Amino acid sequence: MSIKFLLGTIFPPCLVVLGCAKIEEHAPPSPNAPEVETVQPQRRDIFRTVGQPGFVEAYEQSSIFPKITGFIEKWHVDIGDKVKKDQLLANLFVPELVEEHRLKQATVTLDKVLVDQNKKLVEVADGNLKAAVAKVAQSKAVVGKFQAEVERWQSEVRRLTDLVAQRVVDRQVLDESIRQLRSNESAKEASLAAVTVAESEQLACAASLGKAKVDVVAADAKVKVSEADEKRLAALVGYITLTSPFDGIVVIRNANTGDFVQATTGDQTARPLSPDQSTSKGAPVFAIARTDVVRIFVDVPEMDANFVTTNTKAEVRVQAFNDLRIQTRVTRTSWALNRQSRTLRAEIDLPNPDAKILPGMYAYGYIRIERPQVMALPAKAITKRGDQNVGFLLSDHKATQVNLKLGASDGDWQEVLALEKDASWIPLTGNEVFLQGDMDELADGILIKVTSPSGK
Repeated sequence: MSIKFLLGTIFPPCLVVLGCAKIEEHAPPSPNAPEVETVQPQRRDIFRTVGQPGFVEAYEQSSIFPKITGFIEKWHVDIGDKVKKDQLLANLFVPELVEEHRLKQATVTLDKVLVDQNKKLVEVADGNLKAAVAKVAQSKAVVGKFQAEVERWQSEVRRLTDLVAQRVVDRQVLDESIRQLRSNESAKEASLAAVTVAESEQLACAASLGKAKVDVVAADAKVKVSEADEKRLAALVGYITLTSPFDGIVVIRNANTGDFVQATTGDQTARPLSPDQSTSKGAPVFAIARTDVVRIFVDVPEMDANFVTTNTKAEVRVQAFNDLRIQTRVTRTSWALNRQSRTLRAEIDLPNPDAKILPGMYAYGYIRIERPQVMALPAKAITKRGDQNVGFLLSDHKATQVNLKLGASDGDWQEVLALEKDASWIPLTGNEVFLQGDMDELADGILIKVTSPSGK
């Protein structure tokens, strides 16, 4: 038996390393070109309705809590009563606050009297100053008088001194003149001292006048402080009466004669499950609902949020009135989306002059999104690739993938705002030729087979 026969028997030829050729891997056959139809964008009116169940709510509903602590002396309205703005709802009994307010009013009166008193003191001080000024003038006049006398007797002494030297006049006459001179000089000195005293009194009177004026300013300031404090207490006394903030209907009453109510927690004797409870679990004394206008809320999904604005057409269906349909419009939107629900809050206000539509009624709100004459493609001509909306254009019997920016949709037709080309978004012209069919079979650059156009 030859060696060649043995090798061929023991080792298959394909396992022999030496002299054995590599096995070729055949490529899978190419698939048939997918069959597609062509379609061109066209201008269409896109209508879409967003609806959501909800409840009718009062345009406003205010819970009346007391500002001050006290007892309910008397309540004047009950649930279901119609009230007007500023109508009295209840009186609180807080005698210590009332007396404190009266004390402050008396204090204001006293402070005003003290202002008048200080003004009178200003007048007195001003009179004293004027008298002191006159006294100074009088004293200076006396000084002038004695100055003249001194000068006269000085002249007389000089004259008599010469005559005595000539022995014409007796020495006794000269001595008498000298005594008169000395007397007038002393009187002059006394009058100068009197001027100094009068000037000092003038300064003292001026200081007293200045102090009296300052006292008037201080008394005026004290009056203002007292009046401000009196106004504060008057405001607190005003809270003794609970009034309605607007025209409406009383929907909650937790007031009972003699109930002790607190400023932060309301009526603690109210039922634990009373509506409109505060965060401190206190119940309001009253709750007033304004019903001349009611509101319905519609939460618009994020994809439609950009198309809903103030004055967008809307409809409200009220089940309690045999599904009455009310044509209306969106009154306002929240502008910002709710981060948890990813929805835009839209509010619809409905006039309710007869108050027939009651808060809490079941209602269904519809918002009609209208996009007139926009460029649109059939929804089946658009698909997803990853997180991007794409379509396929026909180019030389091949499919060319393009990214699309979409708008509103009515289910069958989809608004196309723009397509991406050369990293820029450009609007559609209507001449583009898109492909539609089994979109899962399409890929960028593959050959396709066009069966027939589905219309422009």
